[in-house]
Amino acid sequence: MDRHAGRHRARKLSSWWPAGLTGPWLPAAGIAVLVLAAPFDAFGANCRPKRPLPAIVVTTMGPCNFDPDTFSFAGDPAKQAACLVRPVATWAKLGPVLSSLPPVFADRIGHASGLPDRAALAAQLTALHLDGRLGEGLLDPISRANDNDPLAPAAKYLVIHDTSGPKLGSWPANLDEDRKINNLERFRCSDSFAIAHVIVNRGGDLFVGHDFSVPWRSTKFERALNFGLALKGLFLHVEFIQPRRGGHGHGRNDIVAPTPGLTAAQYDRLALVYTLASARAGQWLIPAFHAVLDGDIRGGHDDPQNFDLDSFAHSLEMLLDQLSRTEQPSVQLAPAAE
Repeated sequence: MDRHAGRHRARKLSSWWPAGLTGPWLPAAGIAVLVLAAPFDAFGANCRPKRPLPAIVVTTMGPCNFDPDTFSFAGDPAKQAACLVRPVATWAKLGPVLSSLPPVFADRIGHASGLPDRAALAAQLTALHLDGRLGEGLLDPISRANDNDPLAPAAKYLVIHDTSGPKLGSWPANLDEDRKINNLERFRCSDSFAIAHVIVNRGGDLFVGHDFSVPWRSTKFERALNFGLALKGLFLHVEFIQPRRGGHGHGRNDIVAPTPGLTAAQYDRLALVYTLASARAGQWLIPAFHAVLDGDIRGGHDDPQNFDLDSFAHSLEMLLDQLSRTEQPSVQLAPAAE
């Protein structure tokens, strides 16, 4: 499914999902315990498209030369990342391939070295009181390509999106705290058609749309008819709330993104989600931008806007340092409920 297909569903939910939701990570006598939670009941709207999405047929393998035989883009993992996280300007204009990556990425992407201990991650998730479903599958594998074919490659890529909305006439003074803009409730779906695996608001609160074990497609490239279901499950998706407003002289009201594009809290959550997904994958995933994946497709999207790779790197460095200094409690981890 294209990630924008359900975006225009009704957004008049008035209830606010409070920050700091407690989940199934519970501290007990100094022990971080992952307990099995009851199935989550979604009370949001039906998000499944009412009509079939337009058929997509690609004529190229994208700006980074995807190889459907190897389920990879061109080059080693670091070179792939340098292509996939190139700058994205307005109107989805892509900048050049990066000449280098911040060391925290260059030294890790595609490798298992430096992955944090899962017990330390469990303790971190407990302390942050985020959506408890984020950690439920800490011991479980992530999705596989070809709609979870057990013989297909495991997910290799973490795709970064922004919501490109809500669309505003001007920026409110409290953009990052505005409850209407940052309401995660509007992304909750009663039919399991959430737009991404994780959605993060500007305050750093997050909502888990799908566990990382669930194969999901959120870009046009993934659902191109050329591939059938082959790419479903190869990419994980994280979405960041980023409103837009009109640009001077343009007839559209979704041209301009705020500066900075993401908040410090959002970069911190991206670092956490990236680390958690990589730990489950057994190697550091390759980050990618939505706009780059859809770069050669008519009607492709322009997100994420105003993304600062150095800020992401800084948040990842800080998180890894903190995890390395986390006292290792006795931890009991249990697989997620079937």
